[in-house]
Amino acid sequence: MTWKQRQKKQSDVKMAKEKKETKKVAKKKAEEKPVEREPAPTEEWESFTLPKSIVDEIAIIAEAKKLNKEKFTKAIEEKYSQVKAEPGEAVGIIAAQSLGEPGTQLTLRTKHYAGAAEVSVGSGIQRVEEIVDGRSKAKYPTMTIHLTEDLAKDEKKVEKFAKTLIDVRLADVSEMKEDFSSKKVTVSLNEEKVKERALDEKELIDKLKKSVKNAKTKQRKLSVEFMFSNREPLLRIRRNLLKLLNTRIHGVRGIGKVLVVEEGKEFVIKTSGSNLKQILKLPEVNTYKTTTNDIMEVSDALGIEAGRTMIFNELYNTLNENGILVDIRHLMLLADLMTFTGSIKGIVRTGITREKKSPFARAAFEETVKHLLDAAFKGERDDLQGVVENIIVGQPVKVGTGTVELVMKGKK
Repeated sequence: MTWKQRQKKQSDVKMAKEKKETKKVAKKKAEEKPVEREPAPTEEWESFTLPKSIVDEIAIIAEAKKLNKEKFTKAIEEKYSQVKAEPGEAVGIIAAQSLGEPGTQLTLRTKHYAGAAEVSVGSGIQRVEEIVDGRSKAKYPTMTIHLTEDLAKDEKKVEKFAKTLIDVRLADVSEMKEDFSSKKVTVSLNEEKVKERALDEKELIDKLKKSVKNAKTKQRKLSVEFMFSNREPLLRIRRNLLKLLNTRIHGVRGIGKVLVVEEGKEFVIKTSGSNLKQILKLPEVNTYKTTTNDIMEVSDALGIEAGRTMIFNELYNTLNENGILVDIRHLMLLADLMTFTGSIKGIVRTGITREKKSPFARAAFEETVKHLLDAAFKGERDDLQGVVENIIVGQPVKVGTGTVELVMKGKK
């Protein structure tokens, strides 16, 4: 048998085997049952349950208002499904845009109403900036002090109590005359101012006598004369007198002015200046209702959760006063972001931005070169997990459709 004949015989055997195998595969496929596809998802298949806390609240409201619990629950479920954020939605950017855009309108309106008496100085965009920056002290701190039931209904008693809160220093009700050549200093009380603040003259005179050491005292009606020895240095005398004038003789530290206002069926005290810790210690004060607009003070006195609620309430009220409606979820997200570390951090380079793990994210806000140099010196690694970092390096951002990677398998 020649080589060509052997080659032909081998190819014929190979072809016969292949035909046999294809027939077997076709027979096997014919015997198999057709694959049943999964049914298309329906509304029932996509249904979900509400959180237990909301379900419990629905039951209480339905019972109180005598509503059909099932219908009420169904209506809330529909609303709940509409407001839920989609997976991969860039909630931070949406919140920033939603708060930033009305901010421009708020700037114009605040400037427009600058001369109007009814708009308080601490409102508008200045107040929003103050809250968002997480400043340690409010520029215009105010308190609304609610009193106990028996006291709140009597206007005269409320006014009398309000006067006892005003922070009065000796300098506010007295005048000082210095004669350093003979080393004599006279402190005279102003009778009108003392009566206006309902202070005890005798008590004040006694306090003055005891207050300055290393000096002889001489009383003349509403004044006290201090006589220092020739050995006493002038600088020490001056320091002692300044300390004396700055001493608090009455009231609560930080409370400047008070105003009694009727709210509903009770009288409340509005103050300029704030000192929540001291006010809450007073037995006449209703500790559950009394508030201040100083967020840091609330956080220190009542904890970080109270601070978070305060940020949300203050932002909501400021925007609402100017007729700007912003979805409360954006404000809640901002409040969460500012307080999640356990202390209030502002949206500034020394606050939240400083806490970010990514060097690119820190550099994108402020002090770019400084942040990049620091990261380079420390040999920091950026895992490119956030939005900013991916934009900087030109990669697809991991939000929306960028959260998933799809690979299509084509036919051979």
